[in-house]
Amino acid sequence: MNKHKGHIRQQKVVIDRTEQLLRIIVLFIVLLFPLFSKAQELSNPFQTLREKKEFICGIDNRRTHIHQQQTVIYGLYMGIDFGKKLRFKTGISATLFEKGKLIDEQGILKRNKLVFVNLGEEFDFMMINKFRFTTYFQAGIGHNFFRKIDTSLIEIQKGRDLIIPIEAGLHANYDILPWARVKAGGGWRFVLPAYSYDLSGYYIKIGISINSRKLLDACQNNRNEKTTNR
Repeated sequence: MNKHKGHIRQQKVVIDRTEQLLRIIVLFIVLLFPLFSKAQELSNPFQTLREKKEFICGIDNRRTHIHQQQTVIYGLYMGIDFGKKLRFKTGISATLFEKGKLIDEQGILKRNKLVFVNLGEEFDFMMINKFRFTTYFQAGIGHNFFRKIDTSLIEIQKGRDLIIPIEAGLHANYDILPWARVKAGGGWRFVLPAYSYDLSGYYIKIGISINSRKLLDACQNNRNEKTTNR
């Protein structure tokens, strides 16, 4: 009975947080609406699929929380870029260390380590000068390797649960250099099935993206210019 009540409470927390996220997304869209008239281009994903293709790979880290503890989900990906606007990616994500500070009614602490593979997309749906606004969606499948520890710090259970994480969000990007882009954004991670609801939570992405090909081209052009000036 207590376990059933616990699942109900977890579901209610996820529903409440989902509603909060939806309000934030609606507010974000409302604030962006006046900018649509100034947009240089509103991208069409179907037309973008016919544009130049390019292989991509990189790091996809996002800050989050698991059972009331701040952590980072580390990720590596590779995929295909269409027209430098639409990206389809596949990769692997994991928390490198056990996380979780949440203690249940029996005083049991559950420590969690997530590992999953994922498929996803990023689509730059609007561009204004050097700004890009991007949708982010990915879904994966993997396991939560967990340990349960009692009040005497004794491990009483160890195992793994199936997890199906689904992440959705909005990101903003700014081109500071031809080969460097600042990224910031966030969204929500939904985790299925029902017994893994409590692993759901927000994620935040802040960082700099480096286009290694453009950086190498810029360095090569700089060397050529110096050689020519001599």
